[in-house]
Amino acid sequence: MTAASLLLALDAEQRSAVTAPADAVIVLAGAGSGKTTVLTRRIAHRIEDASADAEHTLAITFTREAAAQLKLRSPRGIHTGTFHAVAFALLRQRLTDQGRSVPTILTNRAGMMNEAVRSGRSKASSSEALAEYEWMQARALDATRYPAAATAAKRPVQSPDELARVFGEYEKLKKFRGVLDIGDLLVRATEEINGSVDYAGAIHWRYRHFLVDEAQDMNPQQFAFLEALRGGRRDIFIVGDPLQAIYGWNGAEPALFDNLPTTLGGATVVHLRNNYRCSPIIVDAGLHVLRSNGVTAEARSAKLDGEPITLTAFDDESAEARGVAALAANARRRLRRWNDIAVLVRTRAQRELVVAALDESDIPVTASAASATIAPLLQEIAALTNRYALADWALELRIATDKDTPEHDLALLVEEFLGENRIGAANGSMFTSWFNTSASRISGDDGVEVLTFHAAKGREWHTVIVAGAEKGLLPHSSARGLAQKAEEVRLAYVAITRAAEQLHVTWTRNRNGRKTVLSPFFDSLPLGESSRASMPPALREVAAGSTKDTLLGALKVWRRERARRLGTTETAVCGDALLQRIAELKPSNTEDLAAIVGPLTAEALAPEVLGVLAGFPGADPQ
Repeated sequence: MTAASLLLALDAEQRSAVTAPADAVIVLAGAGSGKTTVLTRRIAHRIEDASADAEHTLAITFTREAAAQLKLRSPRGIHTGTFHAVAFALLRQRLTDQGRSVPTILTNRAGMMNEAVRSGRSKASSSEALAEYEWMQARALDATRYPAAATAAKRPVQSPDELARVFGEYEKLKKFRGVLDIGDLLVRATEEINGSVDYAGAIHWRYRHFLVDEAQDMNPQQFAFLEALRGGRRDIFIVGDPLQAIYGWNGAEPALFDNLPTTLGGATVVHLRNNYRCSPIIVDAGLHVLRSNGVTAEARSAKLDGEPITLTAFDDESAEARGVAALAANARRRLRRWNDIAVLVRTRAQRELVVAALDESDIPVTASAASATIAPLLQEIAALTNRYALADWALELRIATDKDTPEHDLALLVEEFLGENRIGAANGSMFTSWFNTSASRISGDDGVEVLTFHAAKGREWHTVIVAGAEKGLLPHSSARGLAQKAEEVRLAYVAITRAAEQLHVTWTRNRNGRKTVLSPFFDSLPLGESSRASMPPALREVAAGSTKDTLLGALKVWRRERARRLGTTETAVCGDALLQRIAELKPSNTEDLAAIVGPLTAEALAPEVLGVLAGFPGADPQ
């Protein structure tokens, strides 16, 4: 693929980001703006024009799913991974090269923290202690500095000094047993780089071109690790959206992203404003929540109008859960899979009620099903002592299970682990460490996903049901400071913009025996009477061509028919911008089509698309 072809089907803003100079670049990527496409095209474009080498390129993101997508869609040879996965790989190689033992990643953190709580004679629960320990690590603190920092941040704990003693006991237990907490990976890897000029030089030679995704979620420890890797060099491409910064409660520091232009000594800043995921109605609703709470925001949908939003009140939480199940069942009649539907809730307690109602209605649920299936299998793997036992175990499981099941996916992950570790020791304990830091998520069977707002970050569905839209849950009653309240606004925006075509919002007049009112975030919510966030005029002109008498119109008719046959949406078959590019460029073979839509999509669509194009030789696409 040529450098020019990599720019096909990109809008002007995306093209500016992909072709920006090989220097510090910051991309403000709004929800649904195609940031993964921009990231992967940026990598490919740099490699194609010889301004970067694949083997010296490192792309870092925050979730294993995002890292897997980057790896799948980027040129071969680049390095990808989450912050923790990259840190673990570096640390493992460093310790192996020096003949030091590689610690196991602690899997039963709650159990060990419970021991530490008892040793420290604390009244805190292990879950509370773990949450605070993670916050302490994220803020790049140690136990001695935790009490002052926790007090200053107004953390919801009774005795910071008491927890500091517990953390000290936890550290002793880890050292005695030769294990690392997952949060230790970043600390240790950063210390190794900063502690040796020779090792830092080797790392800086290995990684020369950096890309960081979802950078608005960086915490101080992740930022310190990134700075150690970067070593002051300016070849860095950073993508983030301040409007989706929702992890401040867990130690993230949005100001790190906001201050990047100064930190980097100046940078090219590009804004991606076109939303290719959400209908204008949904984009409008998201902007309403932000702007009505004093947040300046710009976005425009690159799609045609979708279904109106529904806002429904129920008497209590039980009635709401049944209503959610009914909404999901009704949505499924128009969709191909249950996976196209998600229910988003603010708290885990809500989730349990919704899952129970879905079960009663015989609606499959994917959330937690896979983890419950593979948990005992992971225990079996942990007991395997060498690579041959791992290989035999994986082969037997793969043969004995059907494709697209959690068991089968786990077997494939074991084989992937063995493939990445062909030299040196490989055993079950090492696999579990790799699984906890680097492996792709195992999704399980087709079913409705029920997730908290935070867990839904980075995901999208055709239909989303936002449940529990009441004051006290949204914003949550625990959000008291200005920063916390501002984060609740962004959290509502994230939840809304997970929906591509259909959004349902539900709330209750009574919850847990107490009267409630609709969340102020949804006061006067535009439900679709007008679409102020409509697509840009140029794209709306494209969408207007819909008759069979034009090439674009014929392509739209084909798309509509294919969507009907597959039981999916027209945009899922082919987006408006891509359809326009096909009409303009009129590819004559599969290879030309692949330059526009990608090789996999081209292979699936070529027989039909090329047939449509054959009927319009030399025609004007409009």
